[in-house]
Amino acid sequence: MPIGFQRVAERIWVKINIGVHTDIYCPMYSPKKLCGFENNYFQISSNKELAERIANYFSDPKTDFLWKLITNRQKMAPALRNTEMVVLRRLVGDFSNIKSTNQFNQEMAVDDTEVLKRVPLFQETVRWLEESFLGAGATKVEWGRIFFSKHFANSDIDTHTDEGKYFDYYDRFHFVIDQADHENIFHIRDEDVKLLQGNFYWVNNHVPHWLKNLSNKDRINLIVDARIL
Repeated sequence: MPIGFQRVAERIWVKINIGVHTDIYCPMYSPKKLCGFENNYFQISSNKELAERIANYFSDPKTDFLWKLITNRQKMAPALRNTEMVVLRRLVGDFSNIKSTNQFNQEMAVDDTEVLKRVPLFQETVRWLEESFLGAGATKVEWGRIFFSKHFANSDIDTHTDEGKYFDYYDRFHFVIDQADHENIFHIRDEDVKLLQGNFYWVNNHVPHWLKNLSNKDRINLIVDARIL
């Protein structure tokens, strides 16, 4: 985990759960928890109204094509074969010779997509994400990739760990847009986690994790990679 966010993450957790800032440190790469306060995830903020507006946006069949514009993630990673994505910020460069996610995760250059530039609702969402980080105690936000992920109904995302130069720099956050609450399981390390619709979370993706959608409804969440200082 990036050292900068590791410490900010812990300060945010303490502020939210204890009500004060403090300087604490604990390694979070370990397959097992090493500290009493350590979580596999924690909630940063919530915005159910925004999540509902985004869910309504994607319920319009006219937006279905957005899920087909970029397909490399699910094609390169067998664990993610039951997903699609709509990308707001993406890696930029020549990826013609990249055949695996391990290679892909060494790339660092990121830029906004035309989708983000053309959809005011998505621009509003990114502004709200930044406000959430700053409101929770961060002083600076550096964006990595940002994309909506659709996890198909009655399907799994297999066990995987997000590794590489890219994930040594950025951490991962989830804003749950649309799902059948309590029928989606996000297993992180040693814990079954149930993230709830409308909430924004930090998750520890640097350790083994997998997901199950046990419902008859596709799950949509916004995946945000950011370096927080």
